[in-house]
Amino acid sequence: MIPSYKQALGLLNVYCNWPHVIAHCKKVAEVAVFLAENLNENGHRLNIPLVEAGALLHDIAKPYGIKNKVDHAIEGAKWLERLGYPEVAEIIKYHVFLPENIIKIGEKEIVNYADKRVNGEEIVTLKRRFEYIFSRYGDKVEKSRLNRLYHQSRLLEELIFKNLPFSPQSLAKILEKGK
Repeated sequence: MIPSYKQALGLLNVYCNWPHVIAHCKKVAEVAVFLAENLNENGHRLNIPLVEAGALLHDIAKPYGIKNKVDHAIEGAKWLERLGYPEVAEIIKYHVFLPENIIKIGEKEIVNYADKRVNGEEIVTLKRRFEYIFSRYGDKVEKSRLNRLYHQSRLLEELIFKNLPFSPQSLAKILEKGK
């Protein structure tokens, strides 16, 4: 089962009462759905409702994780599993770190990548997003792990955009033009 946009937003409002996190999740969903739709137009078969729900709910446990010093991705996945959304839980579980050495185009990879392109509510380059990640989490997470994450995100970006008629650099401009 996959929650609709309205249902996912309702869950997000119940479990995550931080407006800036909700705004971030909405922007990640916008980016993820845009990428997934364009990939589907170029031969992929991504489940758009699953991408949208996973992106909207990816940070559902962010406030809880910060307050209780637990991994918000793992905690959020547990919550969604208990709520009866195992497919969405799988996306949430891997929205920060994908399994090692698995680079492909799937729903969880699209949400993972979209999250790496949105800082707050702004679509930014991977370089800029990781500058923020290193400054914000560099003292809490092992630097080699963050370096691996950056490398994996760059490989994923290459793979995604190899299948699209536009570049990573044009993503923000295209989405802003569509408004």
